[in-house]
Amino acid sequence: MASRISYLVILAAWIAALWWGLDFAGRQKATSVAVPTTQIDWAEFFAANILPGLPVADEFDTPLRPPDGDGAVVSFFYQEKDDLGESWTTAKGDAALGEPVYSVADGWVSVAQDFQNAFGKVVFICYRLPEGRWPPFVEVMYAELDSIDVKAGQFVKRGQRIGTVGNAGGTYSVASGAAGASLRWEVRQTVGMGLGPGFEANASGWLGPSEFITAHRGTRATQPLLQKVLTDAERPGWGTDY
Repeated sequence: MASRISYLVILAAWIAALWWGLDFAGRQKATSVAVPTTQIDWAEFFAANILPGLPVADEFDTPLRPPDGDGAVVSFFYQEKDDLGESWTTAKGDAALGEPVYSVADGWVSVAQDFQNAFGKVVFICYRLPEGRWPPFVEVMYAELDSIDVKAGQFVKRGQRIGTVGNAGGTYSVASGAAGASLRWEVRQTVGMGLGPGFEANASGWLGPSEFITAHRGTRATQPLLQKVLTDAERPGWGTDY
């Protein structure tokens, strides 16, 4: 088990370094980037070598105010204007800054990195679902964080604090003219997709966060989520990344 954990830590560090390099390489205008001569299919490699060592996540909670999201607010929801995730917060403006963010289930941290103006501080966690469930695994992106409390390669438990709500280092702060602090999170049924575009008409590979949590409540299947979804009239002043 110790050797497997060490292997996963090394692999996670490699993934984080690769994504960091690709992110900044993509912003440079006239810099040539060396392309590796040998490439692997990360999704295939993950399914064959990483997935079997992950804990089984048979119960999912909300990332804010778990287990049911009581007091959390959805300020921008999945597929609204082609959004591939949801924005959650707990107060207007930047008042939610520092609100704890929790892992939605037992899982493994694949990336914990500050991508600066590209979604700010970001944590990716892979979750393995029980046999027979669909999809067999997901990777959740927790973005725009103010702080990160976990490291790549670390195993986490459901309800464990992984960071705090932020505004992507001020990018979405009230002072910058945006709506304020929120958690942007996405649920992907394919691992290793990187930061992603954020907004895309083709949502293949993404799942609705609220719908996914509702469908995988485990022993609390009959207990509804309590997060409030804002109407257009209620939305002004609440944090989003749009």
